[in-house]
Amino acid sequence: MKYSLIVIVLFFVFKGYAQNPTIESTAYDWKKLDAKSMASGEIKTLFEGNSDGFEYLHIFITNLDEGSLFEFPENSNDLERLVIMKSGIVSQTIGQQNKQLGKGSITLVMPGDLLQIKNAGIEVATFYVVMWKAKNVIKPNEGINSFMIDWEDLAFEKKEKGGSRKVTRKPTVMLDEFEMHVTTLNEGMRSHPPHTHLDEEIILVRYGEVEELIDGKAYEVGEGSLIFLRSMVPHGIRNIGKGPCEYYAFRWIPQGQ
Repeated sequence: MKYSLIVIVLFFVFKGYAQNPTIESTAYDWKKLDAKSMASGEIKTLFEGNSDGFEYLHIFITNLDEGSLFEFPENSNDLERLVIMKSGIVSQTIGQQNKQLGKGSITLVMPGDLLQIKNAGIEVATFYVVMWKAKNVIKPNEGINSFMIDWEDLAFEKKEKGGSRKVTRKPTVMLDEFEMHVTTLNEGMRSHPPHTHLDEEIILVRYGEVEELIDGKAYEVGEGSLIFLRSMVPHGIRNIGKGPCEYYAFRWIPQGQ
């Protein structure tokens, strides 16, 4: 099939970080997110503001139509960007690297690296984007590169409550440590009792139904939903659906924290 290439350029202009709100610990239900139409797709914004560790934090979801190309603007080149594929097949390019990625795949892009995402399939491609600028960047780390990981390359480790897949645990240009994994929880299982930690965390539900307890309040969300947890806020997750559930979890420690 031949089709014309339509380019979508993310048009957000960063308005001055101090004017942006601070994100609170909460759950964003995929089913309740408002969509904004673009030239060949749509964008759902979850949050744009700051956090305990980030001067700027922007989280959104893009539905990219068949044959379309998604590009980030030049004014996002000083940010780190995380892309997680929800569905579809895309061709991603970072510099001279190019890789075809499908559902579940993960891309982490360092500041200064250009990223292009082209829908390489025959259906809408959906992906999450998390972009951030840390508050205290002491100096750039040397030898830290962007990477793309296909879901099929993530090894599954079976555990008593379900299993896990390790994605990464290492510094980035802005972070002393960025840790990311995927957890599978069997029906009725709780990952761990409510606890706290200094680093902030995001949980993204890949499939299933979960209950996240945040500072004593329960949030029930399903596939596609995102949970944000601020530093030192008590939290814990439980599978409340039929069959297993699966979710990404990623945490970060900004430089100098």
